[in-house]
Amino acid sequence: MRAGELIGRPVRDVTGRDLGAVREIRAEATPRGDGLPELVVRGIVVGRTRVRLFGYQRHDQRAPTPFVALVHWLHRHSRYVAWEDVDLSGPEVRVRRPFAELAPLTRP
Repeated sequence: MRAGELIGRPVRDVTGRDLGAVREIRAEATPRGDGLPELVVRGIVVGRTRVRLFGYQRHDQRAPTPFVALVHWLHRHSRYVAWEDVDLSGPEVRVRRPFAELAPLTRP
C-alpha cells in the first residue's frame, strides 16, 4: 500500500465510533542488514481537522504561544494509533482499540 492510498481514508475504532480520517503516517528510519536505512511505519495520526500539526505537538518545538494554543485546540480530538492496532482489511481503516485508549497528540 502506498501512503497516498492511506491518507484521507475514513477511520473507525473497535466500537464503531467515527474517528475522522488518516491525517499523517509516522515512520522511523532503521538500518537494514546492508547498512542502508529503511523506513518502518510506526503508526498513524487520525482526526477530523485538516489543519497540519507542523510539529507543534512536540514539547521541544517553539512558536508563538497563541499559534501553538490554536493548533493544540484544533487537534484536541486527534489521536496517535500504533501500527499494530491498525486493521486495513476493509474499505475503511479500523482501529483495534476504543477511542478512550488512544494517545492524544497534544500536551495538556
